[in-house]
Amino acid sequence: MKQSLEPLRTSVLTNMEAGQLLKRHLNDLSTINSTLLTDAPFNSYLQDLTVLSNSYEKALAQIRKNAETEKISLADANRDKAVSAFGILLKLYAVSDDPEEIEASRELSIVFYNFKNLADLNYEAQSQAIDKLVSELETPEQAAKITKLKIGRYVTRLKNTNDLFKTLFSGRMVASAVTESYDLKSIRTEMLKKYSEFCNYVLAMDKALNTPLFSTSLNLLNTARKYYSDMLARRTAKNDETAQ
Repeated sequence: MKQSLEPLRTSVLTNMEAGQLLKRHLNDLSTINSTLLTDAPFNSYLQDLTVLSNSYEKALAQIRKNAETEKISLADANRDKAVSAFGILLKLYAVSDDPEEIEASRELSIVFYNFKNLADLNYEAQSQAIDKLVSELETPEQAAKITKLKIGRYVTRLKNTNDLFKTLFSGRMVASAVTESYDLKSIRTEMLKKYSEFCNYVLAMDKALNTPLFSTSLNLLNTARKYYSDMLARRTAKNDETAQ
């Protein structure tokens, strides 16, 4: 049997779903016979994920209590989607049957690559980076390529979603609300990074050793990952139907 990890786009999970996913994993893995828990890195990962999951739940609880921080989180998610949409479009044009479109995509991708991993930056840094990205895309040289690909509205989307976020993030928010919302994003990034490392570790060790600890853990991880993957697929299908 070929061992593999069930694909799951954790980046598109809502804040609530990301927390529920980790809690589900930790609960499932706690059912493993304690006599099997002899691998030090495995146990260390579990401890780290437990701490991160608890911190994330506390930050999430604070967000729920404050409507203003929810607006900040939503605005940040919207600009993350705008960044992602722009990157996806460039990849699509990279396989165009028009050589000029391919070249325009290639050159714009060089600019865009200088701003990779925007969603992982803290709020202020991401705001500044998107402003700089939009500014570069609006220069005459790059604007001509944007026009060639007919993707001007996606540059506008980048600008508008970032401007809206900055408006919400500015003096309208109390300091505690900003801190709570910022903490949630930071913890989520760290938590999902650690989670990805753990999943890859379990997969690698199961391939190498195929012992009960790792084979059982991989099966438990995949069961939960498939559940959330199917949920995201149904959501996408429903959104597509609504858009038609």
